[in-house]
Amino acid sequence: DGCIRSVVRIRPLLAHEVERGEESCCDVQDEHTCFVRVDGKLRRYSFDGCLANHCTQKQAFQESGITSLLDSSLAGYSATVLAYGQTGSGKTHTMLGKAGMGDFGDTMRGDEARKDDGLLIRSARWLFQRIAADPRGPAYFSVNASFVEIYNAKGAVNECISDLLNPEANNLQLRQGKQGFFVSNVCEVECKNAGHVRSVLEVGVQNRRVAAHALNNDSSRTHALFTLTLSNASQSGGQGCDASMPLAKHQGKITLVDLAGSERLKESLSEGNRLKETQAINKSLFTLGQVISSLAQGKSEKHVPYRNSKLTQILQDSFGGTSLCLMMTCISPSAQFVEESMNSLNYAQKAMNIQNRPVVSIDENQRRASGGDSKLVDSLKAENEALRKELQGYRELLGDTSPRALRLELQRYRQLFSECAPEAPNKELPDRRQTWNGIAATALLPD
Repeated sequence: DGCIRSVVRIRPLLAHEVERGEESCCDVQDEHTCFVRVDGKLRRYSFDGCLANHCTQKQAFQESGITSLLDSSLAGYSATVLAYGQTGSGKTHTMLGKAGMGDFGDTMRGDEARKDDGLLIRSARWLFQRIAADPRGPAYFSVNASFVEIYNAKGAVNECISDLLNPEANNLQLRQGKQGFFVSNVCEVECKNAGHVRSVLEVGVQNRRVAAHALNNDSSRTHALFTLTLSNASQSGGQGCDASMPLAKHQGKITLVDLAGSERLKESLSEGNRLKETQAINKSLFTLGQVISSLAQGKSEKHVPYRNSKLTQILQDSFGGTSLCLMMTCISPSAQFVEESMNSLNYAQKAMNIQNRPVVSIDENQRRASGGDSKLVDSLKAENEALRKELQGYRELLGDTSPRALRLELQRYRQLFSECAPEAPNKELPDRRQTWNGIAATALLPD
Protein backbone atom coordinates (compact mmCIF):
# COMPACT_ATOMS: atom_id res chain seq x y z
CA ASP A 1 0.00 0.00 0.00
CA GLY A 2 1.44 3.38 -0.99
CA CYS A 3 -0.43 5.39 1.67
CA ILE A 4 1.65 6.85 4.46
CA ARG A 5 1.22 4.82 7.64
CA SER A 6 0.45 7.05 10.62
CA VAL A 7 0.99 5.85 14.20
CA VAL A 8 0.55 7.89 17.39
CA ARG A 9 2.49 7.30 20.61
CA ILE A 10 1.45 9.05 23.83
CA ARG A 11 4.19 9.35 26.44
CA PRO A 12 3.46 9.10 30.18
CA LEU A 13 3.39 12.17 32.40
CA LEU A 14 6.86 13.14 33.59
CA ALA A 15 7.79 13.29 37.27
CA HIS A 16 7.73 17.08 37.46
CA GLU A 17 4.33 17.14 35.71
CA VAL A 18 2.91 14.73 38.29
CA GLU A 19 4.38 16.85 41.10
CA ARG A 20 2.55 19.88 39.71
CA GLY A 21 -0.68 17.91 39.89
CA GLU A 22 -1.23 17.74 36.14
CA GLU A 23 -3.64 15.19 34.69
CA SER A 24 -3.42 13.47 31.34
CA CYS A 25 -5.65 15.01 28.65
CA CYS A 26 -4.74 12.38 26.01
CA ASP A 27 -5.36 8.66 26.11
CA VAL A 28 -5.77 5.64 23.86
CA GLN A 29 -9.22 4.10 23.44
CA ASP A 30 -8.17 1.12 21.32
CA GLU A 31 -5.39 0.14 18.94
CA HIS A 32 -6.65 2.55 16.28
CA THR A 33 -8.33 5.33 18.29
CA CYS A 34 -7.13 7.96 20.73
CA PHE A 35 -8.92 10.94 22.27
CA VAL A 36 -8.04 14.38 23.60
CA ARG A 37 -9.98 16.06 26.39
CA VAL A 38 -10.57 19.76 25.66
CA ASP A 39 -12.81 21.97 27.80
CA GLY A 40 -14.62 18.95 29.17
CA LYS A 41 -15.28 17.48 25.72
CA LEU A 42 -13.62 14.52 24.02
CA ARG A 43 -12.21 14.73 20.51
CA ARG A 44 -11.52 11.39 18.90
CA TYR A 45 -8.85 10.66 16.28
CA SER A 46 -8.35 7.48 14.23
CA PHE A 47 -4.97 6.24 12.96
CA ASP A 48 -3.26 3.13 11.65
CA GLY A 49 -2.01 2.54 15.18
CA CYS A 50 -2.21 4.12 18.64
CA LEU A 51 0.31 3.32 21.38
CA ALA A 52 -0.68 4.06 24.98
CA ASN A 53 1.58 5.64 27.61
CA HIS A 54 2.48 2.24 29.09
CA CYS A 55 3.78 0.98 25.74
CA THR A 56 7.38 -0.29 25.95
CA GLN A 57 10.12 0.28 23.37
CA LYS A 58 9.77 -3.34 22.25
CA GLN A 59 6.00 -2.99 21.83
CA ALA A 60 6.44 0.25 19.89
CA PHE A 61 8.69 -1.58 17.44
CA GLN A 62 6.36 -4.57 17.12
CA GLU A 63 3.10 -2.63 16.80
CA SER A 64 4.18 0.34 14.68
CA GLY A 65 4.35 -1.65 11.44
CA ILE A 66 7.99 -0.76 10.82
CA THR A 67 8.96 -4.38 10.14
CA SER A 68 7.11 -4.38 6.80
CA LEU A 69 9.13 -1.32 5.73
CA LEU A 70 12.35 -3.05 6.76
CA ASP A 71 11.54 -6.14 4.70
CA SER A 72 10.65 -3.93 1.73
CA SER A 73 13.94 -2.04 2.01
CA LEU A 74 15.80 -5.36 1.77
CA ALA A 75 13.86 -6.05 -1.43
CA GLY A 76 15.06 -2.78 -2.99
CA TYR A 77 12.49 -0.20 -1.88
CA SER A 78 13.20 3.13 -0.20
CA ALA A 79 11.52 3.68 3.15
CA THR A 80 11.36 6.49 5.70
CA VAL A 81 10.42 6.47 9.37
CA LEU A 82 10.13 9.86 11.02
CA ALA A 83 9.31 10.95 14.56
CA TYR A 84 7.12 14.06 14.60
CA GLY A 85 5.77 16.18 17.46
CA GLN A 86 6.43 19.06 19.80
CA THR A 87 9.55 19.36 21.93
CA GLY A 88 9.63 17.03 24.91
CA SER A 89 7.04 14.61 23.48
CA GLY A 90 9.39 11.60 23.31
CA LYS A 91 10.57 11.62 19.69
CA THR A 92 14.27 11.01 20.38
CA HIS A 93 13.46 8.35 22.97
CA THR A 94 11.20 6.56 20.50
CA MET A 95 13.68 6.73 17.64
CA LEU A 96 17.06 6.42 19.32
CA GLY A 97 16.40 5.31 22.91
CA LYS A 98 18.73 6.46 25.69
CA ALA A 99 21.58 6.60 23.18
CA GLY A 100 19.86 9.64 21.70
CA MET A 101 20.52 11.52 24.96
CA GLY A 102 24.16 10.41 25.09
CA ASP A 103 23.53 7.57 27.58
CA PHE A 104 25.31 4.65 25.92
CA GLY A 105 25.23 2.26 28.87
CA ASP A 106 27.42 -0.81 28.57
CA THR A 107 29.16 -0.28 25.23
CA MET A 108 30.61 -3.79 25.38
CA ARG A 109 27.19 -5.34 24.78
CA GLY A 110 27.30 -4.34 21.11
CA ASP A 111 24.93 -6.65 19.23
CA GLU A 112 22.74 -7.54 22.20
CA ALA A 113 19.29 -6.09 22.66
CA ARG A 114 18.68 -3.54 25.40
CA LYS A 115 15.40 -2.68 27.03
CA ASP A 116 15.69 1.00 26.14
CA ASP A 117 16.77 0.55 22.50
CA GLY A 118 14.75 2.71 20.12
CA LEU A 119 13.42 1.97 16.66
CA LEU A 120 16.81 2.49 15.01
CA ILE A 121 18.81 -0.22 16.80
CA ARG A 122 15.85 -2.61 16.80
CA SER A 123 15.52 -2.06 13.05
CA ALA A 124 19.21 -2.85 12.55
CA ARG A 125 18.88 -6.10 14.51
CA TRP A 126 15.81 -7.07 12.45
CA LEU A 127 17.62 -6.42 9.17
CA PHE A 128 20.69 -8.44 10.09
CA GLN A 129 18.54 -11.29 11.36
CA ARG A 130 16.77 -11.33 8.00
CA ILE A 131 20.09 -11.25 6.15
CA ALA A 132 21.46 -14.12 8.27
CA ALA A 133 18.34 -16.20 7.51
CA ASP A 134 18.51 -15.60 3.74
CA PRO A 135 19.55 -18.82 1.90
CA ARG A 136 21.91 -16.84 -0.38
CA GLY A 137 24.00 -15.89 2.64
CA PRO A 138 25.28 -12.55 3.98
CA ALA A 139 27.74 -12.23 1.06
CA TYR A 140 24.87 -11.17 -1.20
CA PHE A 141 24.07 -8.15 0.99
CA SER A 142 25.92 -5.03 2.02
CA VAL A 143 24.79 -2.47 4.60
CA ASN A 144 26.19 1.06 4.85
CA ALA A 145 25.26 3.68 7.45
CA SER A 146 25.34 7.48 7.26
CA PHE A 147 24.24 10.09 9.80
CA VAL A 148 23.59 13.78 9.05
CA GLU A 149 21.79 16.67 10.70
CA ILE A 150 20.05 19.80 9.41
CA TYR A 151 20.62 22.83 11.62
CA ASN A 152 20.71 26.60 11.70
CA ALA A 153 24.38 27.66 11.83
CA LYS A 154 25.21 30.87 13.63
CA GLY A 155 25.16 33.72 11.12
CA ALA A 156 23.84 31.52 8.29
CA VAL A 157 20.79 32.63 6.31
CA ASN A 158 19.66 29.15 5.27
CA GLU A 159 19.74 25.73 6.90
CA CYS A 160 23.06 23.88 6.87
CA ILE A 161 23.69 20.14 6.61
CA SER A 162 26.43 18.61 8.75
CA ASP A 163 27.91 15.10 8.64
CA LEU A 164 27.74 13.72 12.18
CA LEU A 165 30.34 11.06 11.32
CA ASN A 166 32.72 13.71 9.97
CA PRO A 167 32.10 16.94 11.94
CA GLU A 168 34.53 18.91 9.79
CA ALA A 169 32.09 18.53 6.88
CA ASN A 170 29.61 21.03 8.32
CA ASN A 171 28.15 22.52 5.15
CA LEU A 172 27.30 19.65 2.82
CA GLN A 173 25.51 20.41 -0.44
CA LEU A 174 22.07 19.22 -1.41
CA ARG A 175 21.91 17.90 -4.98
CA GLN A 176 19.07 16.75 -7.19
CA GLY A 177 19.35 13.52 -9.16
CA LYS A 178 16.98 11.26 -11.09
CA GLN A 179 15.59 9.84 -7.85
CA GLY A 180 15.18 13.16 -6.04
CA PHE A 181 17.30 15.20 -3.67
CA PHE A 182 20.33 13.76 -1.90
CA VAL A 183 23.19 15.02 0.27
CA SER A 184 26.52 14.82 -1.53
CA ASN A 185 29.87 13.67 -0.10
CA VAL A 186 28.37 11.99 2.96
CA CYS A 187 30.59 9.66 4.97
CA GLU A 188 29.29 6.07 4.80
CA VAL A 189 30.40 3.27 7.13
CA GLU A 190 30.02 -0.38 6.19
CA CYS A 191 28.24 -2.36 8.91
CA LYS A 192 28.46 -6.13 9.32
CA ASN A 193 26.09 -6.43 12.29
CA ALA A 194 23.79 -4.43 14.57
CA GLY A 195 26.70 -3.76 16.93
CA HIS A 196 28.44 -1.80 14.17
CA VAL A 197 25.25 0.24 13.64
CA ARG A 198 25.10 0.96 17.36
CA SER A 199 28.70 2.20 17.29
CA VAL A 200 27.95 4.51 14.34
CA LEU A 201 24.91 5.89 16.19
CA GLU A 202 26.94 6.55 19.35
CA VAL A 203 29.65 8.40 17.41
CA GLY A 204 27.09 10.57 15.62
CA VAL A 205 25.05 11.37 18.74
CA GLN A 206 28.14 12.77 20.46
CA ASN A 207 28.42 15.32 17.63
CA ARG A 208 24.74 16.25 17.52
CA ARG A 209 23.63 19.66 18.75
CA VAL A 210 21.42 19.61 21.86
CA ALA A 211 20.58 22.29 24.43
CA ALA A 212 18.45 22.85 27.51
CA HIS A 213 15.48 25.18 27.77
CA ALA A 214 12.43 25.56 29.96
CA LEU A 215 10.57 22.66 28.33
CA ASN A 216 13.34 20.09 27.81
CA ASN A 217 16.76 19.60 29.37
CA ASP A 218 18.01 17.67 26.33
CA SER A 219 16.24 19.37 23.45
CA SER A 220 17.39 18.38 19.97
CA ARG A 221 18.28 21.56 18.09
CA THR A 222 18.58 19.79 14.74
CA HIS A 223 16.77 17.37 12.46
CA ALA A 224 18.80 14.13 12.46
CA LEU A 225 18.64 11.62 9.57
CA PHE A 226 20.20 8.17 9.98
CA THR A 227 20.24 6.17 6.73
CA LEU A 228 20.95 2.47 6.18
CA THR A 229 21.66 1.76 2.51
CA LEU A 230 21.03 -1.88 1.59
CA SER A 231 22.46 -3.51 -1.53
CA ASN A 232 20.83 -6.80 -2.40
CA ALA A 233 22.64 -8.73 -5.16
CA SER A 234 20.90 -11.71 -6.81
CA GLN A 235 21.20 -13.62 -10.08
CA SER A 236 19.26 -11.72 -12.72
CA GLY A 237 17.63 -14.93 -13.90
CA GLY A 238 16.29 -15.88 -10.48
CA GLN A 239 16.51 -19.28 -8.84
CA GLY A 240 18.02 -22.09 -10.86
CA CYS A 241 19.73 -19.73 -13.29
CA ASP A 242 23.21 -20.01 -14.73
CA ALA A 243 25.75 -18.86 -12.13
CA SER A 244 27.62 -17.01 -14.87
CA MET A 245 24.70 -14.62 -15.42
CA PRO A 246 25.20 -11.04 -14.12
CA LEU A 247 24.05 -10.04 -10.66
CA ALA A 248 20.99 -7.77 -10.43
CA LYS A 249 21.60 -5.15 -7.73
CA HIS A 250 18.68 -3.68 -5.83
CA GLN A 251 19.56 -0.53 -3.90
CA GLY A 252 17.13 -0.25 -1.01
CA LYS A 253 17.45 2.10 1.94
CA ILE A 254 15.67 3.07 5.11
CA THR A 255 16.04 6.53 6.64
CA LEU A 256 15.11 7.13 10.27
CA VAL A 257 14.42 10.78 10.98
CA ASP A 258 14.38 12.35 14.44
CA LEU A 259 12.85 15.76 13.87
CA ALA A 260 13.54 18.67 16.19
CA GLY A 261 10.41 19.52 18.13
CA SER A 262 8.23 22.56 17.58
CA GLU A 263 8.04 24.93 20.54
CA ARG A 264 6.43 28.17 21.64
CA LEU A 265 8.90 30.89 22.54
CA LYS A 266 6.83 32.08 25.50
CA GLU A 267 7.06 28.59 27.00
CA SER A 268 10.60 27.55 26.01
CA LEU A 269 11.99 31.00 27.04
CA SER A 270 14.73 30.69 24.41
CA GLU A 271 17.07 33.64 24.03
CA GLY A 272 19.97 34.74 21.83
CA ASN A 273 21.19 32.03 19.47
CA ARG A 274 18.69 29.55 20.95
CA LEU A 275 15.93 31.94 19.89
CA LYS A 276 17.17 31.90 16.28
CA GLU A 277 17.44 28.11 16.40
CA THR A 278 13.85 27.87 17.60
CA GLN A 279 12.64 30.15 14.83
CA ALA A 280 14.52 28.11 12.21
CA ILE A 281 13.14 24.83 13.59
CA ASN A 282 9.58 26.15 13.62
CA LYS A 283 9.99 27.50 10.08
CA SER A 284 11.14 24.14 8.63
CA LEU A 285 8.39 22.28 10.51
CA PHE A 286 5.85 24.81 9.24
CA THR A 287 7.04 24.10 5.68
CA LEU A 288 6.70 20.36 6.32
CA GLY A 289 3.15 21.02 7.49
CA GLN A 290 2.43 22.96 4.31
CA VAL A 291 3.72 20.04 2.22
CA ILE A 292 1.54 17.57 4.13
CA SER A 293 -1.55 19.77 3.83
CA SER A 294 -1.02 20.35 0.12
CA LEU A 295 -0.51 16.67 -0.70
CA ALA A 296 -3.40 15.55 1.52
CA GLN A 297 -5.81 17.54 -0.67
CA GLY A 298 -4.95 15.24 -3.57
CA LYS A 299 -4.68 17.99 -6.20
CA SER A 300 -1.71 17.07 -8.36
CA GLU A 301 -1.71 20.41 -10.15
CA LYS A 302 -1.31 22.36 -6.92
CA HIS A 303 2.14 23.68 -6.07
CA VAL A 304 3.85 21.75 -3.28
CA PRO A 305 6.47 23.93 -1.49
CA TYR A 306 9.24 21.33 -1.21
CA ARG A 307 11.97 23.87 -2.05
CA ASN A 308 11.11 26.17 0.85
CA SER A 309 13.24 24.07 3.20
CA LYS A 310 16.14 21.62 2.93
CA LEU A 311 14.23 19.28 5.23
CA THR A 312 11.28 19.02 2.84
CA GLN A 313 13.60 18.71 -0.15
CA ILE A 314 15.26 15.66 1.42
CA LEU A 315 11.85 14.25 2.40
CA GLN A 316 10.28 14.86 -1.02
CA ASP A 317 10.53 11.19 -1.93
CA SER A 318 8.89 10.26 1.39
CA PHE A 319 5.87 12.55 0.97
CA GLY A 320 4.24 12.08 -2.41
CA GLY A 321 7.19 10.26 -4.01
CA THR A 322 8.33 6.69 -4.56
CA SER A 323 9.22 5.81 -0.98
CA LEU A 324 7.34 3.92 1.72
CA CYS A 325 6.74 6.05 4.81
CA LEU A 326 5.84 5.60 8.48
CA MET A 327 5.04 8.73 10.48
CA MET A 328 5.40 8.26 14.25
CA THR A 329 3.64 11.17 15.93
CA CYS A 330 4.67 11.60 19.56
CA ILE A 331 2.25 13.31 21.92
CA SER A 332 2.64 14.91 25.34
CA PRO A 333 -0.39 14.10 27.55
CA SER A 334 -0.01 17.29 29.60
CA ALA A 335 -3.04 19.59 29.49
CA GLN A 336 -0.60 22.49 29.27
CA PHE A 337 0.27 21.45 25.72
CA VAL A 338 -3.15 20.34 24.51
CA GLU A 339 -3.15 22.77 21.57
CA GLU A 340 0.23 21.52 20.33
CA SER A 341 -0.94 17.92 20.74
CA MET A 342 -4.08 18.54 18.68
CA ASN A 343 -2.04 20.30 16.02
CA SER A 344 0.29 17.29 15.75
CA LEU A 345 -2.68 14.89 15.58
CA ASN A 346 -4.29 16.94 12.81
CA TYR A 347 -1.16 16.73 10.67
CA ALA A 348 -0.86 13.02 11.41
CA GLN A 349 -4.39 12.49 10.11
CA LYS A 350 -3.70 14.53 6.98
CA ALA A 351 -0.59 12.45 6.27
CA MET A 352 -2.74 9.32 6.02
CA ASN A 353 -4.34 10.77 2.88
CA ILE A 354 -1.03 11.11 1.04
CA GLN A 355 -0.52 8.48 -1.65
CA ASN A 356 3.05 7.48 -2.53
CA ARG A 357 4.02 5.18 -5.42
CA PRO A 358 6.79 2.89 -4.12
CA VAL A 359 9.12 1.37 -6.73
CA VAL A 360 12.14 -0.91 -6.50
CA SER A 361 15.43 0.94 -6.98
CA ILE A 362 17.85 -0.70 -9.44
CA ASP A 363 21.52 0.21 -9.65
CA GLU A 364 21.85 2.94 -12.30
CA ASN A 365 25.14 1.57 -13.71
CA GLN A 366 23.55 -1.80 -14.27
CA ARG A 367 20.44 -0.20 -15.78
CA ARG A 368 22.58 1.58 -18.38
CA ALA A 369 24.65 -1.53 -19.05
CA SER A 370 21.55 -3.65 -19.63
CA GLY A 371 20.56 -1.48 -22.63
CA GLY A 372 17.51 -3.25 -24.02
CA ASP A 373 16.06 -3.90 -20.57
CA SER A 374 14.76 -0.34 -20.44
CA LYS A 375 11.87 -1.28 -22.72
CA LEU A 376 10.96 -4.12 -20.38
CA VAL A 377 11.06 -1.78 -17.38
CA ASP A 378 8.82 0.73 -19.17
CA SER A 379 6.43 -2.06 -20.12
CA LEU A 380 6.24 -3.32 -16.53
CA LYS A 381 5.59 0.21 -15.27
CA ALA A 382 2.75 0.64 -17.76
CA GLU A 383 1.27 -2.71 -16.79
CA ASN A 384 1.53 -1.84 -13.11
CA GLU A 385 -0.27 1.46 -13.67
CA ALA A 386 -3.04 -0.28 -15.60
CA LEU A 387 -3.52 -2.78 -12.77
CA ARG A 388 -3.66 0.07 -10.24
CA LYS A 389 -6.46 1.73 -12.21
CA GLU A 390 -8.32 -1.55 -12.56
CA LEU A 391 -8.06 -2.22 -8.83
CA GLN A 392 -9.28 1.30 -8.06
CA GLY A 393 -12.30 0.64 -10.26
CA TYR A 394 -13.16 -2.47 -8.24
CA ARG A 395 -12.79 -0.51 -5.02
CA GLU A 396 -15.14 2.23 -6.23
CA LEU A 397 -17.62 -0.40 -7.39
CA LEU A 398 -17.61 -2.66 -4.35
CA GLY A 399 -17.05 -0.06 -1.67
CA ASP A 400 -14.43 -1.96 0.36
CA THR A 401 -10.69 -1.92 -0.13
CA SER A 402 -9.71 -5.19 1.57
CA PRO A 403 -8.82 -8.21 -0.64
CA ARG A 404 -10.85 -10.49 1.63
CA ALA A 405 -13.96 -8.36 1.16
CA LEU A 406 -13.43 -8.42 -2.62
CA ARG A 407 -13.23 -12.21 -2.60
CA LEU A 408 -16.41 -12.48 -0.52
CA GLU A 409 -18.19 -10.10 -2.89
CA LEU A 410 -17.17 -12.16 -5.91
CA GLN A 411 -18.30 -15.37 -4.20
CA ARG A 412 -21.66 -13.76 -3.45
CA TYR A 413 -22.14 -12.82 -7.09
CA ARG A 414 -21.24 -16.33 -8.21
CA GLN A 415 -23.76 -17.76 -5.74
CA LEU A 416 -26.50 -15.44 -6.99
CA PHE A 417 -25.87 -16.26 -10.63
CA SER A 418 -25.73 -19.99 -9.97
CA GLU A 419 -29.13 -19.71 -8.30
CA CYS A 420 -30.46 -17.71 -11.26
CA ALA A 421 -29.97 -20.49 -13.78
CA PRO A 422 -32.22 -20.77 -16.90
CA GLU A 423 -34.77 -22.73 -14.88
CA ALA A 424 -35.34 -19.64 -12.72
CA PRO A 425 -35.15 -16.75 -15.17
CA ASN A 426 -37.51 -14.48 -13.29
CA LYS A 427 -35.51 -14.29 -10.08
CA GLU A 428 -34.42 -10.71 -9.43
CA LEU A 429 -30.79 -9.78 -8.92
CA PRO A 430 -29.26 -6.75 -7.16
CA ASP A 431 -28.66 -3.58 -9.13
CA ARG A 432 -25.06 -4.51 -9.80
CA ARG A 433 -25.76 -7.78 -11.65
CA GLN A 434 -24.79 -6.20 -14.99
CA THR A 435 -21.27 -5.71 -13.71
CA TRP A 436 -20.68 -9.41 -13.08
CA ASN A 437 -19.50 -10.31 -16.58
CA GLY A 438 -16.78 -7.70 -16.47
CA ILE A 439 -15.70 -8.66 -12.96
CA ALA A 440 -15.66 -12.41 -13.62
CA ALA A 441 -13.71 -12.03 -16.82
CA THR A 442 -10.89 -9.93 -15.37
CA ALA A 443 -10.83 -10.80 -11.65
CA LEU A 444 -7.27 -11.09 -10.34
CA LEU A 445 -8.19 -12.56 -6.95
CA PRO A 446 -8.51 -16.32 -6.34
CA ASP A 447 -11.77 -17.94 -5.30
